[in-house]
Amino acid sequence: MLATPVLDVAIGLSFFFLLLALICTAVGEMFASWRDTRSKYLDRGIDRLLNCDAAFKKELYQHPLIKSLKPQDDRMPSYLPAEKFATALLDNISGGRPTDMAAVAAGASGDADYQKAIRALIQISPDAGALHKNVEEWFNSGMDRVTGWYKKNAQRNAVVLASLVTLMVNADALSVARILWTNPAVRATVVSLAEKRSKEPPPATASTPAKAPSSPEEALLQDEQKELGELTGWKRDRDKFGGTSGWCQTACEIISDHFLGWLITALAVSLGAPFWFDTLNRFMNIRNAGRAPDEPRDKSSSAASQQVMPPAAPQAAPQAASQAASQAAPQHGAPPAAPLVQP
Repeated sequence: MLATPVLDVAIGLSFFFLLLALICTAVGEMFASWRDTRSKYLDRGIDRLLNCDAAFKKELYQHPLIKSLKPQDDRMPSYLPAEKFATALLDNISGGRPTDMAAVAAGASGDADYQKAIRALIQISPDAGALHKNVEEWFNSGMDRVTGWYKKNAQRNAVVLASLVTLMVNADALSVARILWTNPAVRATVVSLAEKRSKEPPPATASTPAKAPSSPEEALLQDEQKELGELTGWKRDRDKFGGTSGWCQTACEIISDHFLGWLITALAVSLGAPFWFDTLNRFMNIRNAGRAPDEPRDKSSSAASQQVMPPAAPQAAPQAASQAASQAAPQHGAPPAAPLVQP
């Protein structure tokens, strides 16, 4: 495991930005639900798709397949599956005969562009099933544009929400980095919480809004809320107002001390929770990619030590050794053996 203070500080900051981004996501979802933002963008996308009058659109929304998706009769649904839209549209156009291609062609009335689109889909469809599938694809392509509109609006709102949350909790990135660098205990706690968070499912995006938490309390775990409260807050700065300096001078000093850290935090958090979740996982992968505890430091020396050594020659038995020694020893009075090479 590769654990260094610099890497742990990077993990801590990524985790810190992720928590704030999750709070912004939850607050954004609350506002979107309150203002029916997704319903409005869906209605705008259908307007662009059909170019129809209000009466035709109202009739489409009153179809049982779409009406069942509404939270209330006077409100639009936030999501509309393509297959239900295609069935409801073809059913209304054909007068209750969605499988009759001729009835669909005859019932396509209204805006010229809308008529041209429906007839083009009919011409490329060999049967009613293919027509239904082509209408689904036509709807999905239109909703892709709606998703792009929604993402742009969400990005603009993210900057505003990130700035507000940063100021509300006094989230100074430079101050947090200083705490993580100088306090090993806090750094270890934050890294431990970051490791747990990295194993959770990824946060919601604009394409998966159903996963988004509905409140900031649901966005963070209890331990995460506690640790975030220790890294942020106005307590230390609030105590400065009890000094001899005036209120305005103290406020200006606090702003000058935190402005750069606030700016870094707001810009970082506006990148979104998915970005910081991916960044945190990359750092955790680097941290966990070090040497395993049972892995040798020098793999070349380990490989050399694992080479097969030649077997040692077996020692002769004691009796054989004594007999060989007696035979090798010169007999009494016998001349020494002649050398192999004569001089």
